[in-house]
Amino acid sequence: MASRKNPATQAPSALGNVVAFIATSIVAGIVAAGLLVPPAAATGLAANASIGWFKDLPAQMEAGPMSRASTVLTRDGTEIATFYAQNRTPVELEQISPHMKDALLAIEDRDFYEHGGVDLGGIVRALGNNIVNPSARQGASTITQQYVNNLIIDSQVRAGEEATTIGGDKGYADKIKEIKLALSMEQELSKDEILEGYLNMVLFGGQNYGVEAAAQYFWGIPASDLSISQSAVLAGMVQSPNYYDPAVNPEAAEERRNVVLDTMLLTGAITEEEHTAAVAEPIRLDLHPTNSGCTAAEVAPYFCDYVQNTVLQSSAFGDTPEERLKTLQLGGLEITTTLDLEAQRKAEEEVNRTQPRDDNPDGVSTALVSLEPSDGDIVAMAQNTYYSTAEGESNTTYNFNVDSWMGGAGGFQVGSTYKPLTLAAWIDAGNGVEDEIDASQTKWPADHRWRASCLENGYKIEPGDNGGGFEIQNASPGYERRMPVDYGLYNSINTAIYAMAEEMDLCDIGEISEALGIVSGKTGEPVDTTVLSSLLGGSVDISPMTMARAYSAFANRGVMCEPRALEKVTDYTGKVYDIPETSCERVISEDVADGVNYVLEQVLVRGSGYKRGIDLPGASAAKTGTTDNSTQTWMLGYTRGLATASWVGNYELGSRSLNDLNIGGRTGGSDTDWVDGSTYAGEQWQRFMREIAPDYDTDDFAKPSEDVLEGENGSKEIG
Repeated sequence: MASRKNPATQAPSALGNVVAFIATSIVAGIVAAGLLVPPAAATGLAANASIGWFKDLPAQMEAGPMSRASTVLTRDGTEIATFYAQNRTPVELEQISPHMKDALLAIEDRDFYEHGGVDLGGIVRALGNNIVNPSARQGASTITQQYVNNLIIDSQVRAGEEATTIGGDKGYADKIKEIKLALSMEQELSKDEILEGYLNMVLFGGQNYGVEAAAQYFWGIPASDLSISQSAVLAGMVQSPNYYDPAVNPEAAEERRNVVLDTMLLTGAITEEEHTAAVAEPIRLDLHPTNSGCTAAEVAPYFCDYVQNTVLQSSAFGDTPEERLKTLQLGGLEITTTLDLEAQRKAEEEVNRTQPRDDNPDGVSTALVSLEPSDGDIVAMAQNTYYSTAEGESNTTYNFNVDSWMGGAGGFQVGSTYKPLTLAAWIDAGNGVEDEIDASQTKWPADHRWRASCLENGYKIEPGDNGGGFEIQNASPGYERRMPVDYGLYNSINTAIYAMAEEMDLCDIGEISEALGIVSGKTGEPVDTTVLSSLLGGSVDISPMTMARAYSAFANRGVMCEPRALEKVTDYTGKVYDIPETSCERVISEDVADGVNYVLEQVLVRGSGYKRGIDLPGASAAKTGTTDNSTQTWMLGYTRGLATASWVGNYELGSRSLNDLNIGGRTGGSDTDWVDGSTYAGEQWQRFMREIAPDYDTDDFAKPSEDVLEGENGSKEIG
């Protein structure tokens, strides 16, 4: 009996039955001669182009490709997740238990190896029944015909088409087409090939297609180990996969299993003793659900989501998002990614060590993303939540590390981690990192003109609140004085940044920022650096991935590579998909990068992150970041081999201070109640980098030139 049949929705009229019977009888008569001779001859006779009824029907029926699940792998081949609309693992006929083959043939097509693809006796029997009793119609499909139906349905689903009646509630004309296609298939494939294809194609309830997936789901065993009773259960399901599902309807499944066992005894497939033992055996299930998608990923679920979004946005996998989703769920892709499993496990350990997701009453959020500056390969991506759509404080499908169009939260204010952009523009303008600036000023009058050549007037006026002018303050008092540029940066002095900005063109800082790919994680727009608060990272929300990419350009001496998650994608036929390879370009000069590295090295030695060193002096650099009231905190740091963004903050309560919250069993910092970037985000970054960075390039940074240290015109005092 054919699989996946739908009950008839309308009984044919008596006249219609008679007409159809006459027509089908003519066809049956035409093919009868072929069906009554040996199979090889039968198919040749029946499929002859001279048969008028068949001349316009498809001459061939391809046996595939069938829909298959796609898998996402780490760079070393460890499986992260599977995507499927049909859970299927094709196997060869030799890998399927002989009991399964016997059970299926006994109940579905006992003359399979004798007929030529169509059972004439079954057709006549079904026709007679359907005329006499149209409300209880019968089918007479052989395994070959059923295979044809399933292949047609599968190909139409993969093509995004609606399944035709040839694969569902077949009329008489459809039955004729089915006969022709089955006969053609028997010309092209051996009996064993057809049986193997059918056993890999047919539905066994739910989303489990093929005998291997069914055996794994119901008992956690390969198809080769199926017992007589288990084989009979599965063979019995073919008639109505969901009704006879033993997990859903165990009594009906057992009754149907026994019918199959009786038939196996009748055909001699099993002995009387085997029959008795199998009938007496309870149907004991050991269900092994295999959920599709990133919710089932035990490791790196948010990276998995990033991979999924990458596929759905890439034309390599289809012209539309719908086509790409079908490719992902049905195309049998093997997606090898850039993820380093060891680094990923460490990242997940650390974000949950900072603030465990299972004990997070204040809802503090943590995240970490790390990539390789030399090629943009994403090494790790983690956050302290469960990837889930279910309700719960620790459940979300939003990826804290990426932009909104990649499934992310859209970023957060980055605080002082934006300051190196002003430093880069300073060096690019020919100034030196050892220049002395006047960082004493904290307020500028409302009519003060900040140079901004990209604006219509060529300058920017910042009236401040209530027209009182623009005013700032430092995180700690006592730094409102003259100081070298590098000192102001590695100690994260706000007044030093504006002293530098006052000597430059604000639009030049914006150009450097845009070159480094820094955009709003919610809109994709570049940062408007003529908004003065932007120089302290306070104007737009930026994602950790974006910041890690920007800092990777410093590590890579001015060459920035686009973040890359996909290393290689093939399908089960061996087709290699044309995915973007490493994409890198020079965005700042070597001198600018060397100068930034020189200054940010000192952050980990004597600056704002002096407690967060990773025992790689000269080969590691970083910048801390803290927004107003410690609502969002950051540590952005790198070696030549890894650029890592570490964030601890508020995802939903963006204006709430971290200072009074219990974070990982502590309140405030280690020495003070004040939480800044070096506190939790810094610890998180430090623990990860200490263990993982040595696995990558840890060569020392290049020494900056004298022009970078002293400026093109020598070291000078400014202001």
